[in-house]
Order: sequence, then structure tokens, then C-alpha cells
Amino acid sequence: MFSFGKKQVNNVESIVIDKERDVRMPSIGFGCAFGNWTDQSKFIGFQPDLGWAAISAAIRVGYNHFDGALVYGSHSILGQSIGKGFADGTFVRDDIFVTSKVYHPCVPLSLNTQGHAFPMDKINDANFSIKDRITFDIERSLAETNLGYLDLVLMHWPGPVGSYGEDEEENMKNVAINKAARLEVWRAMEEAYKCGKVRAIGVSNFMERHFDFLDECEIKPACNQIEISPYIQQRDIQDFCQKNGIKLVAWAPLGSGATGVLSDPTIKELAGKYKKNAGQIILRWLTQQGIAALPKSSNEGRMKSNLEIFDFKLTDEEIKSINALEQEKSSVFTSGSIA
Repeated sequence: MFSFGKKQVNNVESIVIDKERDVRMPSIGFGCAFGNWTDQSKFIGFQPDLGWAAISAAIRVGYNHFDGALVYGSHSILGQSIGKGFADGTFVRDDIFVTSKVYHPCVPLSLNTQGHAFPMDKINDANFSIKDRITFDIERSLAETNLGYLDLVLMHWPGPVGSYGEDEEENMKNVAINKAARLEVWRAMEEAYKCGKVRAIGVSNFMERHFDFLDECEIKPACNQIEISPYIQQRDIQDFCQKNGIKLVAWAPLGSGATGVLSDPTIKELAGKYKKNAGQIILRWLTQQGIAALPKSSNEGRMKSNLEIFDFKLTDEEIKSINALEQEKSSVFTSGSIA
């Protein structure tokens, strides 16, 4: 059994994601996927260099939960930024919660010249070891962040994009291939957990059918990180995770500037009532339901305000009024095309 510290450096509420180890995740985290995905007039793709200013600002205003991933390309910037805090005594390792993710398909946003994406075309190759590659990617995440252990590692995607379509026979074949691959990925993550390189393990972008390996797991996923905002709530997978004791983490909770949710009249009315901004109302809506959130901002003032949501409480009726805003409107895309 490994013992890890629990101290926090701000007043953000935490969520227990691993009871056995008492691993507590701060309910508001800072996402480290930097870049532009919506404005076609600008460069489209991951842009890790934006992290230098953003992560430093996040540290200044009090964030202690950082959500990264191997494919983001920002691990080294994150590691060096928090390393400065270690060096000057701002905080110690126990104060910081760091997430990484592995097993991401190659996409146009990431050219993959450095091998950060997973070679999905090899998952059915008998000569390719999925476990060895995942073990390597976890250790690469540790090396790039300059950390001895990670607080959380997630299986970034459940499989190759486009493996689930209209051809039922093809779907059945791909379901079997992807299930076997997910199990191998998970076993490598379980080994990292057991030896102390990782405090907790979970998944990301999983729909209910992607949990088909659960009965063969030794360690249950601690959480599922999915897109949740008032305009895309994914209630089916939320209900499944809650019934199975899997915590939820919301990415793009504010719509990433693409859905218009921050201008919703219901949200704005509540913001006026509580003298808060629209983003704070949405983040409080999530945290009151026990869902952690990863808001993104490059504005230091907005970063700070995203942490200032624990001095008020929405009523049950107000929670229901936000629940009623569902539009199935994603800021990017969903995992429905993965078998």
C-alpha cells in the first residue's frame, strides 16, 4: 500500500475518486490542451506554447489540479511550470494533482511526428504489445512532466474513431477487437497503479458500451472524463457511471466558445441573481452534482473567478432549470463512432 499526501492549497472542494487510497481530486481543474479548434481563420491544432503563460497564470490564482495528456504535447511545459513552484517553495508535490491520458488515436490536430498518439492500426497485430506501449507511454508522461508519480491516468479514448458505423457485421468484429484492446490497455494501467507510478486510473470519452471490459477488471475505473455542459449532458452515460460508482469529470463545461451556452437566458438570469458570471453558474451546477469540471480560459481574471464558486448554492429547482437546457450540442464531437 502506498501513502500519498492530501493537502490542498486552495479552498476548492474535492471529490474522492479512490476510496482505498483516499485519493481526492480537486473539483475544479485546469485543462492543459492548448490550441484553437473552432476559428478557421487561425491555426487549427494543438499549440503547447500557449501553456507557458496560461499555466503560470493558473498557478498564480490558486489552481492545484492540472489535466494533461500525452497527445496534448504540453507535459514538459506543465512539468517545468509546477517545478518552479516546487523550487521556490510555493507548494510541494502533495499539494498538486496532475492527470495524464494515454491511448489517443492520431488525429489531424496532432501530426504525431513525436509518437504521442497511439498506433491504433496495430491493435489487432499479434506482433504488437499494447501493454508494453501503454507502459512506455505512462513512463513517458512521467519523464515529460518530471514527476515521480501521476495522480491520475486515463484511457484517453475507447478505440479507433470511425470503428462503429452502419455495417452491423463490421461493427460486431470491431467491438470484439476494441474490447480486447481496451482490456490490454487497462491491464497495463493496473500495473502502473499497483507499483505506485499512478495513484488512480480511469477512462475518458467512454459511452456505456465501452465498459464491456469491466467484468474482467481487477481495479474499477475511478472516473470517466466526458463532455458535459448544460447543452450536452449525456444523461445515459452519467446514470451508468453513477450506478457503478464511477465519478464524472466534465471537459468543455463552458462550451469552449462554440456552443453559445454562456449566453443562455436561464444561465444569465441566475448569474444576475447570485451576482456571478455565467461560467460560475455552470461550474456550480456541475460541482453540486458531484461532477468535477475542467474550465479553460486564457484570461487570468476569468481563471480566478472559475475557482470562486463555493460561496453560494443553487436551489434544487434551479438545478432542474439548467438540466432542462439539454440540446445535445457538442463543442467538438462525441465518441459515438467508436466500437
